[in-house]
Amino acid sequence: MKNLFYRLIIYLDTASEKDTNYNIALFLANNFYRISSMRINELADACFVSPATISRFCKSLGYENFAHLKQECHSFHSNDKKFNNLINVSLNTMAKNPREATHIYVGQIIETLEQMEETLDWHVVDQVLKLIHDSQNVIFFGTQFSNSAAVHLQTDLLMLEKFTVAYMDSERQKERAKIMNKDDVAVIISVNGNYIYTGHKTLKYLKKSGCKIVLITCSSRDCLQIPVDYYIKLSTLKDGKSGKHALLTAMELMSLRYYTLYYPSSLNELMGHIY
Repeated sequence: MKNLFYRLIIYLDTASEKDTNYNIALFLANNFYRISSMRINELADACFVSPATISRFCKSLGYENFAHLKQECHSFHSNDKKFNNLINVSLNTMAKNPREATHIYVGQIIETLEQMEETLDWHVVDQVLKLIHDSQNVIFFGTQFSNSAAVHLQTDLLMLEKFTVAYMDSERQKERAKIMNKDDVAVIISVNGNYIYTGHKTLKYLKKSGCKIVLITCSSRDCLQIPVDYYIKLSTLKDGKSGKHALLTAMELMSLRYYTLYYPSSLNELMGHIY
């Protein structure tokens, strides 16, 4: 369900305010708790569009139709524990003693990062970095925080003269997967291995393309239910909620490792062209 909020935010942050779908996304963002009780015609009238436009917009968000979106909204609205999955700290502790909550959460992060020292296989990481360096088309796939971490690495790589692609929108990821081939590289980042639930169609296209597939995750190698060529396991999680810190740490370590492996030679070549 969180993926809906993520996609709405991405859309509202990037689309033109003159775009018809922008008005629909804005209405959903400001009136989310009304959606579960609205008919499609009511929503269409409120957004000054046709019901068909609403249906297309729902499909662009990854839902089969408006009824599917309504069902998900109703489920979220009726769940009074919707925020319990943010971090593995009880709401009662946070309400009564935020300092203690901080101590608990920081301890969980430290444990996850300490396990990462043993889990992260630098032999595989170096293979992946070489693949990224040598390949012309490297595409990152992921959602929510995983996608944000991909953009973080993408930015660092660009500073090191390596261009890669990390679409924020999952529909664009899917469309790109359709046209990939055996010479391309797909880097799938999924902290807890849940990308299969929102990206199952994209994964089918990637498998069919024959491209090299890299999986970066805290989960198992087979969590995507497709073969992967390179598997980078970040850490072993007890709670499944501190993995994002392991992921961000890995992105920064990989950026630094890429620099030590490839950027000095690139800089020397550049200086040779200048002089």
